[in-house]
Amino acid sequence: MDAIGLDKFILFGHSMGGRNSMAFAGEHAERLERLCIVDIGPRIEPAGGNRITSELRDLPPEFDTFEAALAHVQTGNRFASEPVMRRRLTGQTQQLPNGKLGWKFDPEIREQRVNGTAAPSADLWPTLDRIACPTLLVRGMETDLLAEETAQQMVATLKQGTLAQIQRAGHMVFEDNPADFIEAVKGWLAS
Repeated sequence: MDAIGLDKFILFGHSMGGRNSMAFAGEHAERLERLCIVDIGPRIEPAGGNRITSELRDLPPEFDTFEAALAHVQTGNRFASEPVMRRRLTGQTQQLPNGKLGWKFDPEIREQRVNGTAAPSADLWPTLDRIACPTLLVRGMETDLLAEETAQQMVATLKQGTLAQIQRAGHMVFEDNPADFIEAVKGWLAS
């Protein structure tokens, strides 16, 4: 930010990016005009964390074709359209030397999650109290990573917190229901 002369900006963060955004905002609140946290809280709900671990454990390391990979990922997403899933999958996969399709993520991330050797997550509840800028918390109403009670507690803790709950959306809110996500964000930015 200093190198490019960026004094203040609006920060959006989803999932792990949302946790990083909370941590940044708690330490550098003066640098932010606004903050938008998308479908994540100071702690991950056990049901959602267990689902992610299970999905990673059961995830095939490679596929014969793009279409086979698409069929696999579509089984775990009830809301996103096929074009959205194709775009997401294109960004997440790569051609392997054997001609098959594999994942781009570091396999160590999967191993740590499955084996329970990942570092424990930081407690971000104390951070929320230090965030002074207007903050929008967006929650997919079908998510298993951010309970409604946690979202309500977050908004009550934030100095200028607003909650937007998006129907027909799980954790990937902006892909599951882009129209309602955009409408909620535009309304908040205009306020």
